[in-house]
Amino acid sequence: MTRDVVIVGGGIAGLSAAWRLRHRDVLLLEAGDRLGGRMRSDPCGEYWLNYGAHLFPAPGSLVDGMARECGLETVPVTGSMMGLAVASTLLTDGRVETYPFRLPLPLRDRIAFAKAGLKVQRAVARYHRLEQRYDFEDHRTFGEFLGPLPPAAQEIFSCAAHRASAELDELSAGCGIGLFALVWGGKSSLIARNLLGGSGRLPAALGRELGERARTGCRVRAIRPDGAHLVVHHDGGEVCARHVIVAAPAPHAVPLVAPVAEKAAAALSQLTYGAFVTVAVETSETGTMPYDDVYAMATPGRVFDMFTNQAHALRGGPRRPGGSLMLFAGARGAAALMRERDELIVERFLADLHELYPQTRGAIAGATVHRWELGNVYARPGRSRLQASLDGALGAHENLHLAGDYFAELGNIEAAARTGLAAAERVDTRIREVTHV
Repeated sequence: MTRDVVIVGGGIAGLSAAWRLRHRDVLLLEAGDRLGGRMRSDPCGEYWLNYGAHLFPAPGSLVDGMARECGLETVPVTGSMMGLAVASTLLTDGRVETYPFRLPLPLRDRIAFAKAGLKVQRAVARYHRLEQRYDFEDHRTFGEFLGPLPPAAQEIFSCAAHRASAELDELSAGCGIGLFALVWGGKSSLIARNLLGGSGRLPAALGRELGERARTGCRVRAIRPDGAHLVVHHDGGEVCARHVIVAAPAPHAVPLVAPVAEKAAAALSQLTYGAFVTVAVETSETGTMPYDDVYAMATPGRVFDMFTNQAHALRGGPRRPGGSLMLFAGARGAAALMRERDELIVERFLADLHELYPQTRGAIAGATVHRWELGNVYARPGRSRLQASLDGALGAHENLHLAGDYFAELGNIEAAARTGLAAAERVDTRIREVTHV
């Protein structure tokens, strides 16, 4: 039997493609034991523990529409998303432009921090005016764009780069600017909301709706041309398809794509990923905590780069006991942590958490480590030169298509889902042209 389309990879890009093509004879194959990729969470009493992607786009977006179609609800993040903790000083309110003057820094460092921040702010304004951003500030690193900085200021900007799982000397300037543009996006930001119950509920719901058309534990081993079709070899056998959408991370996609589209495989092999480690923390406090009005805070100089309050979505009414936090470390620091035992990682993360918020001492009910070796894809200088080899329908019969967050200037849930939608719409159009259905 020849299927209309086989989708390789069950992250949000693959799921978005499958959702768009659910009226077709579609089969999604996921190597892991669950769908969702880096969208992973577990229920935890009245709360939930998030281990990866956790910020959803505003109403009217593709992902928000998919959630609504599955009967799920997202709520706005109203707490501070631009908190900054330097030594014992915590800044969780006020305009970011004031931060250099409110931190315990020497005058020289304050001036350097303010100048670099102004440079980024001006670049973000230019970034928002662009329709195509692949080649924006693509010729140098973010570190070169910022210029020489005193150690304290460099540590703060390095912490921001770690969110993309990269260092200042790895990340392209355009990608680094995009990081700040994402946070400063306002109400229409692609990272403005939370999914009630945890981010993992969306892929689980999509999987239930797709039913047998989405299979887990089914690794794809090879894709080969067979006349005008493609044959997909997987752990359960093989399947012939008119079209194949490869929505796996680039390192996994390379050997699958190479027999069909050699240039695309070569481009995929040049994409770069960084690691990140998260520790999801269940707390057991019975009263208010000083971070109840904080959603996210950068924490330079600590073992984790980012503190997030995952219980924030439930803080609108009476204060419930307990809570949920997620602590994030990215880039080289995370790669080093990968080799450590869970117990040591938890110990180090909690030690810095207690220093940041002493009120958490004695209020830790549990902590779970999750390692993401292929954490985030990020753009190095020159990334734009790869784009032409990745776009559109590929192969001799133009029936191989790519999807993934590596298509975006900066990866996020909405950007990844849109690439899946774009591939699916291209496939659907081609099927209609041939079958008139």
